[in-house]
Amino acid sequence: MWIKTVDLLDGPVEDRLHAGAFAELAAVSPANDDERFARAAALVQLGRFEEARGDLETLTAEPRLGAAAALELAACELRKIGGEDQVLKLIEPVIEKGGAEAAARPRALHLRGLVEMRRVDMQSAVKDLLDAADGYNAVKSIAGSAQVNDSLGTVYAALGQVDQALAAYARSLADKTVLGDRQGVAITLGNLGRLAFQSGRYADAHHYFNNDIALARQLGDVRGEAKLKNDIGRVLAAEGKTAEALNALDEGLVIARAQGLTGIAFFCLKDKADTLAKSGDAKGAMTALSEARALLPERGAEFERLLLDLIEAEALKTDDSARALQLAEGALSQLTYMDLPDVEIQARLLASDLYRVAGRSGDAASALLLAVKRCKARGLTRYLRSLSEAMARYGVEEGVSEESGRAIGWRPDEALSGYFIRKELGAGAFGTVYRAHDLQRGKDVALKLLQIDAVYDRATRETFLDSLRLEIEAAARARHPGIADVYAIGRDAMANPYIVQQFVEGRQLRAVLTEGSVKTLDRIAHYMALICHAVGALHKGGVVHRDIKPENVVMTDAGAPVLIDFGIAHVAGLVLPGFQGGAGTRGYAPPEQASVQTPEPTLDIYPLGVMAWEWFSGGRPDKGRESVPDPAPKKKSWFGGGESEERGEAEKAFLTLVREMLAPAGERLADVEQAAHRFEQIRKRAEAERAAKG
Repeated sequence: MWIKTVDLLDGPVEDRLHAGAFAELAAVSPANDDERFARAAALVQLGRFEEARGDLETLTAEPRLGAAAALELAACELRKIGGEDQVLKLIEPVIEKGGAEAAARPRALHLRGLVEMRRVDMQSAVKDLLDAADGYNAVKSIAGSAQVNDSLGTVYAALGQVDQALAAYARSLADKTVLGDRQGVAITLGNLGRLAFQSGRYADAHHYFNNDIALARQLGDVRGEAKLKNDIGRVLAAEGKTAEALNALDEGLVIARAQGLTGIAFFCLKDKADTLAKSGDAKGAMTALSEARALLPERGAEFERLLLDLIEAEALKTDDSARALQLAEGALSQLTYMDLPDVEIQARLLASDLYRVAGRSGDAASALLLAVKRCKARGLTRYLRSLSEAMARYGVEEGVSEESGRAIGWRPDEALSGYFIRKELGAGAFGTVYRAHDLQRGKDVALKLLQIDAVYDRATRETFLDSLRLEIEAAARARHPGIADVYAIGRDAMANPYIVQQFVEGRQLRAVLTEGSVKTLDRIAHYMALICHAVGALHKGGVVHRDIKPENVVMTDAGAPVLIDFGIAHVAGLVLPGFQGGAGTRGYAPPEQASVQTPEPTLDIYPLGVMAWEWFSGGRPDKGRESVPDPAPKKKSWFGGGESEERGEAEKAFLTLVREMLAPAGERLADVEQAAHRFEQIRKRAEAERAAKG
């Protein structure tokens, strides 16, 4: 439905625009500027943009019709790939000054929101679209509100927010039905079909698209028909009906080319190339890709180029896997700055296969795990089967669930079925840890709220969270009694990430060291062996802790040490301004930790040596290995006294081991399980020596 942005002097002409008589108006021979504008506006509604362009370009110079003509011309430019700059040039004056009608500025904001969608700046798009909705509501333009809701639904769908998208489309459809806007209803039907396709409901998608294409033909909407042929081809391809898919895409391409609809022609060719690549016809795919690239402007269209790179990677997967992986990794690096889970999941699935070919099984598993989490968090269920099959094929397991929408509060009525906070346990630079009651699991948990959204830009946050997810997955798979279980990762109502972990009853090891309640060598060695075994389980899972210290170990009421933190504040080398957490904790981290790019297990062996010596001597070894005496026949005065009896074999072995753990990086003991075994041997010797003394 046409949104009134100017008062046409010829009343009947304006009435026909409002009535949706677009085919009738498109056929008239205009006698004046008002009729010329009405015909051009009708042609825009019918998707015949090239026919409308000449009249609109002339009318932009008219004082009364200029702003309205600029908005219609902007709608034409928006359909061209790379036309975004021209759209902004046409609409910015209307945003600043308004137009002849109050609805002109909201429509200009709506168009700017669509430009931002094209440029994959979804946050800016949502802001402008909501501002446009407010403007339309202020002037009581139901048609304008309905159209904005369609666009909002499309943004939400692109972000993977399926429920919000469905709600926006439902509002739009209700308004258009009341208005009798058949053209608008057709647009929303198409959007609902795309949402159904995204959610894996192919039968529903066909139902929406078939009804929509019938309506488009009744209305003479050739652009709508071409777009729907493209959509139907995508669904058929997803169903494995390759020949039917290619036929539908070719039909859409013929219509698009005949009408000069380069944007739709591009997507028909893009999807044709994708279909051919996935069916094994690499040569045909490369031909279609070449045709699609020829439609792109020399500059801009970065997102469209990214899509083509991913399809080329699929086509080259068998014959040139190295080039394919290069293209896929390049696309993924760009997707870091976009929030487009649908595209990202496809890219990660492809990258996983290519990593396997390259022998990079760890990267392949990581790509699959991140794809699964995107899929579940955003409701993109059509990928679940492919992801599940790939994970089963490669033996990849998902150990931690992804949550969203669960409430967190200090009172049970605020928490609902989420997390009822009982007590704050501690706070740090990245957030706060609480003891909370999980109302679904029916038990207390440690809830870690990570407050990073105000610190990092969105791309850095997503990189951080992806690294966090992978480390948590690896730690969860360790499944060791000396490691606290991780139940879930999610986001609260403010979109801050949180981690749900086992709440361990007991006391921090720091308190045990301070009071000196455990001080005999056999008991110290026993507990150090248990802690080393827990760290070893993390290392086997590919996790380097990077922040081992007495505060991160709890001695349970049963007397067993449990690691309660996996170094999650030190993921991927990200460091807060003024915060040295990435380099570990002073006094425990090895000297080289601040500068290493790839964490190695030896980074954890050094702080274990620090803890062992601190437990035994009462002080941290500030000079590393040099702070611990060499085993010698007689004790010297390093505790302040004179000479004393010769050291026992257990103590000699203990000093030797700790010195090896505190050695410089190139000389340090490299295997934490070996350290655990040696601590166990020290315990046995110390017990035997104590028994021998009576």
